[in-house]
Amino acid sequence: MLSSLFSNWIPQQPVYADDYYGHENTGIFREDFNGNTLDPKKWLIAAKQWGGMNNNGVVPENVKVQNGNLILEAHGDLYNGPVKGLYKPNKNKEDITPYHLAYNVDTVERGNKRVGAAVATKAYMGSGRYTMSAKIIPDLGVASTMWSFHYQEYYGSVATKNGVKVASGDPEYIRAFKEGRLLPGAGGVYPDYYAYNHEIDIELPGRPSGAHTGQTYDRALLNTFTGEADNEYTTIYANLAAKGIHVNDGNYHKFEYRWHTGGNGETPRVDYYIDDQYIATNTTTLPTNAGRLWLGVWFPDAWAGSSANFDVKQMAVDYFEFEPYHEPGDTWMPETFPDDGWEDSDFRPMTADAINTRWGTTTGEFRDNFDGTWLDTSKWKIAQKNWGGMLGNSSVNGQSWNGGVHPDNVKLDAQGHLVLEAHGDYYNGLPIGMNSNGVPRKDGRRVGAAIATSHYYGSGEYEIRMKIPKVITGPNNEGMPHGAVPAIWTFHYQEMDATSPEAQQFNVDPNADYWVSNNEIDMEFPGRPGPTHTGMTFNKALFNTWQGENETEYHTNYTNLGTNVSDDQWHTYKIIWQIADPAHQIAPYVQFMVDGVTKYTADASKFIPTKPGRLWLGYWFPKNWGGPANFSKAQLLVDYVNFKPYSTSGAMTQQESYPMTGWAASEQYPGYCVFPCSAAQTPDTQAPTVPTALISPSKTSNSVTLSWTASTDNVGVTAYDVYQNNTLLTTVTGTTYVASGLTANTTYNYYVKAKDAAGNLSAASSTLNVTTGVADTQAPTVPTNLTSPSKTDTSVNLSWTASTDNVGVTGYEVYKNGVLSATVTGISAVVSGLTASTAYNFTVKAKDAAGNLSAASSVLAVTTNAAVSNMLQNGTFSSGLVSDAALGWKNTKTGVSDVTGGTLNLHPTTVDIAEVEQAVTVTSGQAYKLTGDMWSTGDPTYGYVYIYSGSQIIAQDFTNATKSLNLVFTATSNQIRVVLQAYKQQTGVFHFDNLNLATN
Repeated sequence: MLSSLFSNWIPQQPVYADDYYGHENTGIFREDFNGNTLDPKKWLIAAKQWGGMNNNGVVPENVKVQNGNLILEAHGDLYNGPVKGLYKPNKNKEDITPYHLAYNVDTVERGNKRVGAAVATKAYMGSGRYTMSAKIIPDLGVASTMWSFHYQEYYGSVATKNGVKVASGDPEYIRAFKEGRLLPGAGGVYPDYYAYNHEIDIELPGRPSGAHTGQTYDRALLNTFTGEADNEYTTIYANLAAKGIHVNDGNYHKFEYRWHTGGNGETPRVDYYIDDQYIATNTTTLPTNAGRLWLGVWFPDAWAGSSANFDVKQMAVDYFEFEPYHEPGDTWMPETFPDDGWEDSDFRPMTADAINTRWGTTTGEFRDNFDGTWLDTSKWKIAQKNWGGMLGNSSVNGQSWNGGVHPDNVKLDAQGHLVLEAHGDYYNGLPIGMNSNGVPRKDGRRVGAAIATSHYYGSGEYEIRMKIPKVITGPNNEGMPHGAVPAIWTFHYQEMDATSPEAQQFNVDPNADYWVSNNEIDMEFPGRPGPTHTGMTFNKALFNTWQGENETEYHTNYTNLGTNVSDDQWHTYKIIWQIADPAHQIAPYVQFMVDGVTKYTADASKFIPTKPGRLWLGYWFPKNWGGPANFSKAQLLVDYVNFKPYSTSGAMTQQESYPMTGWAASEQYPGYCVFPCSAAQTPDTQAPTVPTALISPSKTSNSVTLSWTASTDNVGVTAYDVYQNNTLLTTVTGTTYVASGLTANTTYNYYVKAKDAAGNLSAASSTLNVTTGVADTQAPTVPTNLTSPSKTDTSVNLSWTASTDNVGVTGYEVYKNGVLSATVTGISAVVSGLTASTAYNFTVKAKDAAGNLSAASSVLAVTTNAAVSNMLQNGTFSSGLVSDAALGWKNTKTGVSDVTGGTLNLHPTTVDIAEVEQAVTVTSGQAYKLTGDMWSTGDPTYGYVYIYSGSQIIAQDFTNATKSLNLVFTATSNQIRVVLQAYKQQTGVFHFDNLNLATN
């Protein structure tokens, strides 16, 4: 589907020059880490590796928010848990041949030891006071750190001209060369870039001097950087013990630096403080560029100690605070790689534990209900790219069939729905589309929308509830194509050398330029009967599984859904993906479901993907198979997305070739802001008030009724969590609940918490102790006066006199010939599905809430009426077709319909529908049953049965094989039409016989 998804991408928007905190009169930035997850408007979570060959980077799973603390976890040499790290063999100048890396891939998943954690502010911060209160890790081998960081690369080269070294390229590269800051490496060769590395550090443990020996927590490293060369940074080896400071005592300590860039009477410098004691001042190699503030624990190669003799250790950060100085010496320019190395580039699949850690949940499932006015950047990325077909010679004009997908078409409707908007050929407005080469088009036609998860997911259950718009409806209420395609897909893309082992598994020509590993699962609408791009309707779907891009590397199932899903109604779509896991003897498959019904299952032979990818939701314009875009504007609504992970032990976890290309800038997200936000954008962190007046107005031996006074909230209370015996029992939206299934004469305690749409939870209400009543063992009295006021050939109406009970009768059980037939709450019942002219014995028993059952009533014998004759004329097709549908079967379409040998035969063609119908007089509100035989011969051909009331279909069935028809329905008017049909784009013959319509 997306063969050019990453090769045809749109450059990202730049980070704007005012995107740093403190450039105006903004106040103090303070984070107390309350709640259960990091605020994505304030913080980024790192997923990257640096610092040499002997560590495995920092990963999001090691970042947690608990009990008012940010927890940064480090896994040492004794760790044997499931969390694995990240590693960059290229950066560490290894031989990368054994890794068989795909193109543009620089990171691999590696071992579980020496894995740390780090976060950074989303906003850039300049001169000011930076304060962290934290319990550091007291063990050697790992560094506990706070630092400011801003990084830029300027490219160029140095050559010899007339015996003189001369630099060319970016002006900053040339300036660094002239000022002696660009230094040659081994052999006198100059690097092809110069880096501005504006950085300030507090790092623990420290040491007495430059040699990597004598590490201790009685010392600290206090650094300032302006570049990467030895003459571009300064380190102070601070002796904390000399000042009576011991930071490895398991207590919170206050770490602070005050960064002055100069002006307003201030001298450029960095002053360092610990526990409010002045430690040192640095006045050389002072940075001026505003940078992001980082907090982290990580494993340097040598300077924190050579051994990390521990399992799991944690640095707990109580708060971070930044007071901006707004000094004239502050400078700002965008970083070279501002979006690299964060959690949205982490290609390792999310596990249940990782999901709970990231978003503070307990279910182990990823879910977004799209509440609020801001699309959460910790969960989603918005696409800004183009794929799906070219016009003419793409290498010459770059003109695309469609205008791509644009972030302006991604919206939230403030009613709990994601909106993906598509603009057709009748649209005349913004946004303007773009071609695959990034050049803007001249109009906004055929421009869609798409988002993808920030994280990667593997085996599991992907459930999406969405509403596909009704744009064009066909003559038989089928949803016709309108050019735009609603789609759900998982996607992982790599380009690799055609000689790589993975490519050779698919017998790729080793002389090819490259081979694409395209691991993908699709649910695409509309579908069609077969490969030819004809006959598209929203009654069908395309269900695809891919491992590559060639014809022999993917499979499409052309699925008949049996219903039109472009009906402006909510439908639930689910993909169940099981990656092969030979170690646990698990076979791969992908199951496609609509509204809880399995529509198709792809087995191991159907190219089941093996690589976890992002989940995509889109509404876009393919070139050939989506149909003409004969509309102006349409909206695809998404109510929720839910993912339940399975084990991914059989997955191939690999980085994509272009994981961070083709996305919209953060500023283009709906409701986006970088803290501090305007009042309309500020996240809701205020919890509702505590529920009060919790009481139990009634109870039984096995149930307790609870009620309480409603809470209030600054935005609005959305639900209440009810706890029984200190365990969450249920969540309700009202202020009452009935706890059932309890034990008689037993004491239970209850309390309630209120919550809002942002997930803020109130404190618990007061606890209420309730003892259930003594067990009720008395049965109700026997029902009397059992009679049958009416009957038909297939049903019997029953009524009786009510029973009584010491507590209360809750229902009645109706028995037919001694077998339970129905349970009702009233004193009447209808027993249906009976045989004509047959005697039946009926009895009734009363029951109460405790399950006590009365004795049976007296037996009532009833004989059903004689059978009603077939309401259809010529149901056995003993005669031919007629010209009046009120008198029998009438041909109503251009396809051939005939009767031979007592059988109806429908002969569709690629352009003709074969169809007959019969009008039948019925009774509105009466239940009926249509039975008979239906089957296909020749090429597999679908046959349909429709029951119409006016223009409304009230019942239907279909098959492309052999089926015994048994269609039950209730008439909604006094006349119906029975329609038998074989749709066009089919070349076989479909048959009907022995049709019978009678009351049910």
